[in-house]
Amino acid sequence: MGSKRGRPVLKPLWLPEGEAGRAGRDVCTAFRGDDSLSGAVEGRMELMRSMLIGNYSLSYFTGDTAPKETLDSLFQLTKCNMERLYNESDFLGGWKDRMKYRELCSRKTHIFVLHDDENAAVGFISYRFLIIDDFQPPTEVCYIYELQVDGKWRSRGVGRFLIHAAEIVARRCGARKLMCTVLKLNARAVSFYRSKCGFVDDESDPDVIDFDSRHENSFHVLKREFGDYETPDGCH
Repeated sequence: MGSKRGRPVLKPLWLPEGEAGRAGRDVCTAFRGDDSLSGAVEGRMELMRSMLIGNYSLSYFTGDTAPKETLDSLFQLTKCNMERLYNESDFLGGWKDRMKYRELCSRKTHIFVLHDDENAAVGFISYRFLIIDDFQPPTEVCYIYELQVDGKWRSRGVGRFLIHAAEIVARRCGARKLMCTVLKLNARAVSFYRSKCGFVDDESDPDVIDFDSRHENSFHVLKREFGDYETPDGCH
């Protein structure tokens, strides 16, 4: 889902969009096993492929270049997984079709889609590049807007793989961390990010800010900062 607390801030010295597109296409090339890329990229992708159970293909788009049928299927997957949670949490005033579809279609939205051997989307990740300055110095961030997996394909490594793909792009573009907003009602997602992928509370997380817990917050803001190229247990 989109950034709730963070807001984009102009920082002309960081212009990641062009490199993000090249990196996204390179990740797809490496996933297909093309050895024309550097050994480090191909070796890292081989490790990523080992996460997955099943046969897949990988596509990269920006929201304004994705085929309409692809956007429609990703929107429906998101709605199926998230509409009830948005409404029960009253997140952003509840689920709104038009707002979510517009977010997905934006040229600022980068998307990896994993397809099965019949070319059906089994999961996708969408993300944007932002400068976040909520309760922290201005920081270059790759913000995960959606990580959605079809229910039939869960527990097969799809989510971990997609996060790893986004991380490769984020590092190459100079982002300092991955961030995401997760609804507290979505206990499965909270556990996935924290336990399997090593995310922790960001400085802008409402529970971190609201020390005396005067307010009941419906979501977490999580982060995974980049150090060296090692990844947490469960994400490698």
